[in-house]
Amino acid sequence: MKINFGKYRSKNLIVGKNQKMRPTQAIAKKIIFNLIKIKNEDLVLDLFAGTGALGFESLSLGAKKVIWIDNNLKSYQAIKNNIFNLNLDQKNYQVFHTDFRRALKKIPYKPTIIFLDPPFISEKYYYISLKLIFENDLLSNDGIIILEKPIDYKIDNLKLYNIFINKKLGVNKEIIFLKK
Repeated sequence: MKINFGKYRSKNLIVGKNQKMRPTQAIAKKIIFNLIKIKNEDLVLDLFAGTGALGFESLSLGAKKVIWIDNNLKSYQAIKNNIFNLNLDQKNYQVFHTDFRRALKKIPYKPTIIFLDPPFISEKYYYISLKLIFENDLLSNDGIIILEKPIDYKIDNLKLYNIFINKKLGVNKEIIFLKK
């Protein structure tokens, strides 16, 4: 897997050997990063980070800081290895190997961008994470949540946010862009 944009473009990312992980497809990354323009003041949260690719793309495009959160040890180790290989400055990232529910209560700032892509095996994680983000007022006033999900998942609490873009990827997946 490679970084597609910015100053780290074409750099390889180490992918952890996690059977449940589905790295974000190149076409999905292209759609996401063409629709949101990363700014140098952006604070990014890559929740259920997996490979961490969305956070690495964000830093490559100039985001100020990224927090990666993943509960899977192999994903966490792959992210740490990629941080080392890219020689990232410590002021530009934090990475946590912990449960998302615990982590969302301790985020030290209000992200301007939240990538939300829970394991597809857990439909309830979408509901719980959106609820926690809302209840803890984590999203900045001008912030965006980018949610990747299977088309057939019906998430009741999407109405807590304003859907401003909904892109379908084939017959199985969609990317939803949410604002406060």
